[in-house]
Amino acid sequence: MLVAGRAIVKLMWVIGPALLLAVAHPALASSLTPVKRNDQPAMRAVIRDLCHRDVAVIGEATHSDGHTETFKVALVERLVSRCGFRAVVFEASLYEFLAFNRARREGHATEAMVGDAIGGLWKFETEFKPLTHFLYIQAAAGRITLGGMDDQLGGLEQPFANDAMTNLLSEGLPADIRAACVDALHRRTHWDYDDAHSEDANRTALRSCLAEMRKRLPGLKISPLDRAGREAMLDGVDRQVARDALSSDDYAKDRDRAMYGEFARFAARLSKGTRIIVWTQSFHAAKSPAIRPDEDDAPTFGTLLHQTYGRRAFALAFSARSGSYHWDRKENRTIPPPPPGALELAAAAGGETAYLDSAALQTRGVAPAAPDYHTYRSARWADIFDGLVIFAEEHPPHSTRVYSSP
Repeated sequence: MLVAGRAIVKLMWVIGPALLLAVAHPALASSLTPVKRNDQPAMRAVIRDLCHRDVAVIGEATHSDGHTETFKVALVERLVSRCGFRAVVFEASLYEFLAFNRARREGHATEAMVGDAIGGLWKFETEFKPLTHFLYIQAAAGRITLGGMDDQLGGLEQPFANDAMTNLLSEGLPADIRAACVDALHRRTHWDYDDAHSEDANRTALRSCLAEMRKRLPGLKISPLDRAGREAMLDGVDRQVARDALSSDDYAKDRDRAMYGEFARFAARLSKGTRIIVWTQSFHAAKSPAIRPDEDDAPTFGTLLHQTYGRRAFALAFSARSGSYHWDRKENRTIPPPPPGALELAAAAGGETAYLDSAALQTRGVAPAAPDYHTYRSARWADIFDGLVIFAEEHPPHSTRVYSSP
C-alpha cells in the first residue's frame, strides 16, 4: 500500500492535482475550501513540499490568526484529498477525540462531536468551520482517523472531558468510592477548590482514585479498544495531576513531552504507512529547542517528532508582515512592523503571500522573524522550521461564539 501511495503522489505531479482529485474522490473536487488569489502561489509551493512527507506538522504564530487559519484549513483538505494523508491529530483534547472515535465505532458520532473535540479555541470561528465538516465526513466514511494529543483538563467547550468522563472512568467502583472519585475529578477539571476542599488534598484523593480506577479496569466487560481508550484517559489524567505540582515553565515542557507521547501512541495504532497531519502552534511544531528564546535545551513536541522521523517530517510555520490578531475576548493586537532584514519583508506590502522553503531559509542564515506570537527575534530559522509562509496581512478570526452576560 505504501508503494502504491507513493506512486500516486508521483503521478499527481504528472497528470495534475485537479485531475487526480476528480479520479480519486469526485465528490470532493468542488467541496474544498477556496484558496485566496494572493495565497495560491504559496499554497502550491507548500503542497509541493508537504505532499510526499510522512508527517506534516502545521503550526501557527498564535491560536488567533484568521488568515493563517483559512490557509491551514484549505491546506489540510488538500493534503487529505490530493496527497493521501489519512490521519489528522490536533493540539486538542485527547479525551474528546477518544470519545468521538468510540462513538464512531458505535455508529452515533456527530459533526458536533468533532467540533467539541477540536475545542473552543477553533470550533466557533468562521474560518475553521469548513474543516470541521470536512473532517467529519471523511472520518465517518472511514477515510481518515482523527486524534487529539493534549491531556490538559478543563478545556473550553468540551462536554465529555469536563463532565461525562468522570462517570465513565469511575465505572465499576463501589458506590461510596465512586461518589468521592467523581467529586475529586470534577473538582480538578473545573478547578473548584475552597477552604474545605484544597488543591493539595484533592490531588491526594484523586491519585488514590486513579489507582483504584486502573485496578478495576481489567474486570470491566468492555471491548479491547474501549479498554485501551480508558487506559489512555487514565494516563492523561495521571500526567495532568502530576504536572499541577510543577512550575509554569516545567509544566509547559512536560506538556510538550506528553503531547509527543500521545502522538506516538496514536501513530502506533494506525495502519503501516499511514501519513499524518498535525495541527498545532508553531512553538510546538519547531524541530529544534532553539525556538526557545532562553536557549533552553528542553525538547519541544516537534523536536521529539523530528528525532524519530527526520526528513520524513516537515515543520511549517506562519508569520505576517502586517495586520492584527486576536489577543483576548475584548482586544485585538497590531502586528509590529518588521525590522530591517526581517524574513517578513519577503511578502510585499499588500501583495502576494510569500513562502520561504528550506533552501531559502538556509540562505538567509541568522535573521529577525516573528513566527512565534508575532514577536521578533533573530535566529537561524532553517534550524527551527522547514518552511515559512508569510502573509502580507494577517487578521483576527471571525467568531460566532455568543458569550453569556456576566
